[in-house]
Amino acid sequence: MNFKNLIYQRLDIEEFERKVLQLLERFKDSDSHLEQFELIDQINSLRNDVLTMLTIAQIRSHLDTLDVKYQKEQQYINQNWPIYEKLVGLFHEHVSYSPFKKEIKEKFGEQLVCFAEASRNTVSSEVIEDLIQENNLVSDYTKLMATSTVEFRGEKRTLSQLESFLFSEDRSMRKQAGEKKYELLSHLEHKIDRIFDELIKVRNSIAIKLGHDSFVELGYARLSRVGYDQSDVEDFRELILKYIVPISEKTREKQRIRLGLDKLAFYDEDIRFSTGNPAPGGDVKWMVSKFEEILNEISLEAGEFFNSLTVNHLIDLLPKEGKARGAYATYLCNEKTPYIFANMNGTRKDIKVLSHEFGHAWQMYLYNQHNNIPEYILPTKEACEIHSISMEFLVWPYLEKIFGVDADKYRHAHLEDALYSMPYRAAIDEFQHFIYKNPSLSISERKEQWIEIEYKYMPYKGEYDHAYLMRGSYWQQQTHIFTTPFYYIDYALAQMCALQIWSNAQTNESMAWEAYMKLCNLGGSKSFLQLLDQNGMNSPFLEQGFTLITDKIEKWLDLNENKIK
Repeated sequence: MNFKNLIYQRLDIEEFERKVLQLLERFKDSDSHLEQFELIDQINSLRNDVLTMLTIAQIRSHLDTLDVKYQKEQQYINQNWPIYEKLVGLFHEHVSYSPFKKEIKEKFGEQLVCFAEASRNTVSSEVIEDLIQENNLVSDYTKLMATSTVEFRGEKRTLSQLESFLFSEDRSMRKQAGEKKYELLSHLEHKIDRIFDELIKVRNSIAIKLGHDSFVELGYARLSRVGYDQSDVEDFRELILKYIVPISEKTREKQRIRLGLDKLAFYDEDIRFSTGNPAPGGDVKWMVSKFEEILNEISLEAGEFFNSLTVNHLIDLLPKEGKARGAYATYLCNEKTPYIFANMNGTRKDIKVLSHEFGHAWQMYLYNQHNNIPEYILPTKEACEIHSISMEFLVWPYLEKIFGVDADKYRHAHLEDALYSMPYRAAIDEFQHFIYKNPSLSISERKEQWIEIEYKYMPYKGEYDHAYLMRGSYWQQQTHIFTTPFYYIDYALAQMCALQIWSNAQTNESMAWEAYMKLCNLGGSKSFLQLLDQNGMNSPFLEQGFTLITDKIEKWLDLNENKIK
């Protein structure tokens, strides 16, 4: 199955709606759990057809946001996706009120019923037009960030194409690239402010119409969070503030000393060593080949699977004009295969991105060969990120293949990344909670709040002197805020779990891989906390997990400090 040869056919949403409503009518009138099982399978088959076409269109629209055909398809999807969501909501409602709920749990798993119950009051006919507007605004943001360019070193470059220059060993080059980046973002600032302002208004309107107190409740319901709530997430942020922020600040100070600087500037953050960052030993094509070698050493099956992705054009890694920013792995339901999308730029973070997205793809491949339930393709977002972040650490023993003598520098920087990312993610999460609980704030008031929250979690940023950053606009480049509110903290929740696998791998690689495989093979059939419990992992909501992990991180960084410069 070659992705380039896949035929895309625009979905007939009216026909889909007609068929689903007929099946739901039969479901409601059914007096047999066996008949309801059959109807669930039929509805899921129709959903998988729609999701397959949707995914093909989205991938192709992201590969080239200037492609007129697929931009039109994306607009069509934006218009009709709310109808799909409404029908899935009706399906979930029927499942949650079925007199055979006990039998459904036994046949399809408890998590399907949990999904059904959690998704109530997330969509209705009354908010269809609002959902269309929300989708269009997200598309506007995605296209704006993908296609906007600024001239740098004689060429027009997108934000993704500027990234590699921010990793230059030449500080003056980094400064020039950083200033160009924020020159471009400053030019876009008012447009992004407008998009976000309208997003807040429409999301708040949707939430109120659906009977929620604020969009926060709706945002959580959209993410199908089971077993914990806002107060648990708030406690988690407090644990980050208590345990991670002090180590992060201390590690930033060590970075400043290593670089011999009076203070870190905004363009110094990603440079960790006086001798320069570790760099891959070849271009992207070479790195992909080496990554396949690494996977073959870890697991022949994993290596063969990765090779199938490359051979069948199910992976696209190079940035180019018009290509959307970011990286993700998605799934083509009817083809039973994942797809990896990324923007690699020849820096040390390429291997992090590649291993991260492969972790997602590997889990989807392993679990979904015999799964037809859309809700189970991936676990909920905080759980599915464990697979991706853990894979970043599981490739550690083999990184000499890519970085040679600089492999220790990569491992050191990567563990620092894990530390630095959690306060930032907590800041983004607290910011989102604040603005959606106070939807009437002005644009300037939101930015003032960001400055306060940013300094709380990342005090070292208080000395950054660029006007764009001092206006409190840094968050504008965080895609998740626009596309999937409240998702970003899930990476931090998963990071704490993945660090447990990292810790175990330091003493027993095979046992860590075995535990990882067990987690992958459960797919989305369990809730986040159930997955942790079945794998003997500490919940990130418990203080005990923080004390154990932060102690091990500090010891590892101290022991390995003499290997880097």
